[in-house]
Amino acid sequence: MRRKKHRGIRAVAITAVVIAGLVTSYCVYAGRYKDTFIDGTYINGIDAGGMNAEEVETAIRNRVEDYSVTLTFRDGAQETLSAEDIGFRYSSDRGVGKLMSAQNPYEWILGKFGSSSSYTVGEAYTYDADKLAEAMDALPQFDGSKTVSPQNAHMKMDASNRLIIVPEVDGNELRREVVLEALKEAVESGKDTVDVGSLEDAYLKADIRSDNEALNTQVNDLNTYLDLKITYDMYDGSKVVVDRDKISRWLSVKDDDPNYYYLNTDVLRAKCQKFLKNTAKKYDKTYDSMSFHSTNRGTIVIPTETTGYVLDQVGEADELYNTIIGRKSDEREPLYTLSKIPYDNISRTYVEVDLAYQHVYYYHDGEMWFDTSCVSGTDYDSDRRTPTGVFSIIEKDTSRVLRGEPNPYTGEPSYESFVNYWMRFYEGCGLHDATWRSSFGGDIYEYSGSHGCVNLPYSAAETLYGLVEYGTPVIVI
Repeated sequence: MRRKKHRGIRAVAITAVVIAGLVTSYCVYAGRYKDTFIDGTYINGIDAGGMNAEEVETAIRNRVEDYSVTLTFRDGAQETLSAEDIGFRYSSDRGVGKLMSAQNPYEWILGKFGSSSSYTVGEAYTYDADKLAEAMDALPQFDGSKTVSPQNAHMKMDASNRLIIVPEVDGNELRREVVLEALKEAVESGKDTVDVGSLEDAYLKADIRSDNEALNTQVNDLNTYLDLKITYDMYDGSKVVVDRDKISRWLSVKDDDPNYYYLNTDVLRAKCQKFLKNTAKKYDKTYDSMSFHSTNRGTIVIPTETTGYVLDQVGEADELYNTIIGRKSDEREPLYTLSKIPYDNISRTYVEVDLAYQHVYYYHDGEMWFDTSCVSGTDYDSDRRTPTGVFSIIEKDTSRVLRGEPNPYTGEPSYESFVNYWMRFYEGCGLHDATWRSSFGGDIYEYSGSHGCVNLPYSAAETLYGLVEYGTPVIVI
């Protein structure tokens, strides 16, 4: 029994010795971590296991000195700012030493079995905000000479004088404050990249896009005016056209936006008026006389009533304005205040009455077909003289009684004369037979002429009546 008891005591002693040895070894090994970090300790992302505080501080410092941040722009360009560029440096707050002091070295075995702990020491680094801003501003992307500012989509008159929409240009101009704020956040969090292209509102954008409804409506509306064509058929056979070449110059442009066209009705009306004024300067022509090759006196100039063409500038300007506003194309003759064929354009068929020679000639197509002596109005009495000028046959009749002005006392006409052939050319004056006369021509008209008519022998009146028609010119010289 005694021997068995001794064996138990020895086993306990041996176990105690072994345990004491292990404890001693554990404690001795723990002593190694009095000044070094336990395995599995991470500080600011650095594996600090087995490193003392100074070594960890050095590792952090070295990593900071190698820091850089790269900005990637929308076009794929990359720019890198170094730690030196932004005044980036290590600024220890002795936090590593504090972690070392707080470490329990006897927990070393946990690290050996894969346990880990991560720590961040205070503000381990700093940067110079002013240097950061200066370095960013020095990048080519912030060089104003290389910056393309956004341009709004806008109207443009193309080569065919129609309006088109020029698409917007977003350009590459950056919002400085947006990029600077993102860059600061990256540096402060230790990130080494900033994707500028993905930042919301980093780039300035055009406000008006090519699909802008108001812009498209304006362009389409104005083009309906530009597609108009108003053609004037002028009296001389030429044509004057108002089309998009002119109308495009009649549109208005905003003072503060040279790319915005619109229709100002006041301006359009003024443009129409100016157009008609200029057209009138070119086409208005009036005549108060005509050249005439007489039978006996050669070429002479004869005073006439005013003939020719004068545009109705006011009326036609209104017509043109309303046509454009109504978006209607048209072809027409313009309005005239005077539209009478000049006498120089009369046909080569006419009656010539030469008062000085007291003779009447009828020309057909430039050839004399008939002539006769006549007696015209009494020359010494201005009220009875035959009027000179260019006239035309305005009435033909047979068996007509001609009556003079009534006597104010008796009411009876001053004369009554029956004529067989009556050819009136001006007011109460006409060519007719005068059977009461026995002779014609000579100087009879000077003392015993008619009351203004041109008296003819019966046979001559009969012949001439058969030749002339309504509208046949009668030239009295």
